[in-house]
Amino acid sequence: MAYINIDNKKLKELMKKEDTILIDIRTREEYEENNIENSINIPLNNLLFEIDELEEYKEKNVIVYCRSGHRSITACNLLHMEGFNKLYNLEKGIIGL
Repeated sequence: MAYINIDNKKLKELMKKEDTILIDIRTREEYEENNIENSINIPLNNLLFEIDELEEYKEKNVIVYCRSGHRSITACNLLHMEGFNKLYNLEKGIIGL
């Protein structure tokens, strides 16, 4: 599998590590309404166009989330194809927090 599904508890554990980045792949409007602190917003539609911005994080833990955990699966698969190997999908998205 290209990624590991995580829950809220595991999210908190991973966020304590310095080598972790959090990517919100919802639209800019969704992100502005509500987001997880210190996350980077790159909408799913822009992910491949902005992949170079994430190059420095290839060897880090990358947690991806969306509203409910579905778009983030697609994002994890795309990132895996681009060489990211430490991928985590927030299983129920932001609504599960």
